[in-house]
Amino acid sequence: MQFFGECFVTFFTNYGYDKILRVAGRHFRDFLLSIDQLHDSNRFSFPKMKSPLFHVTEEDENGAVLHYKSKRRGFQQYIIGQLRACGHRFFKQEILARVQDDLSSNECNHIVFRLDFNNTSGSKTKRIVPNPKLSDVTSSTFFKVFPFSIVIDARMRIHHMGDSIKEIFPVGTVLIGRHFDDVFRLIRPDIVLEWNRIISHGRHIVFVIENRIPLRPNASIVAKKFGASSNAQLRLKGQMKTVLAWNMVVFLCRPM
Repeated sequence: MQFFGECFVTFFTNYGYDKILRVAGRHFRDFLLSIDQLHDSNRFSFPKMKSPLFHVTEEDENGAVLHYKSKRRGFQQYIIGQLRACGHRFFKQEILARVQDDLSSNECNHIVFRLDFNNTSGSKTKRIVPNPKLSDVTSSTFFKVFPFSIVIDARMRIHHMGDSIKEIFPVGTVLIGRHFDDVFRLIRPDIVLEWNRIISHGRHIVFVIENRIPLRPNASIVAKKFGASSNAQLRLKGQMKTVLAWNMVVFLCRPM
């Protein structure tokens, strides 16, 4: 199965899809952190594709721990072959991969891989110049710059919401103070929506959420204006950023 995984990398390279992988990042760890985004970027070309989920939970100078989830079973060696081929072909790295744990259930296949590779250059970002010291901005300015944003407190309750997001819900809908999971459904990554998990994963994972509660009656106009794929659903994609001064997390997103 590892051989077939390596062959698949050669196959899609011959059809030009290697260009997508080559812009995933400078290092192999950048590629690992963007696998889900690479799959997501192909959803319009292959609308019926049911892609697996990947996310990194730990990394050090000697490699990383990668979680793989899929409805399909028996593909862990195939995935190892793909990872080794991508590392060798695109990043000139020899990847040692092994199954560290099997957390599969009746619902899905969940495999934890330990990947050993030289991760020193990726885990320590070198800057040509030091970070400039920027002056603080007011919250009103911040939310003008990021109209698609959601502020979440440590209890996972919505503290503030950008005007562009509030506009898609019916007038009078109570959003502030509600639990985040009451209003939105987490699509990616496949993790439990808890404060500690968001803090630990939010540094390098792209989150995708979808509304649970109904949109405005004229959602056919409003939602499509913001990129909704249907009258009833709007998906938002972005990253969770910790604001230490507020002790909160800001979901900076955009419509998909």
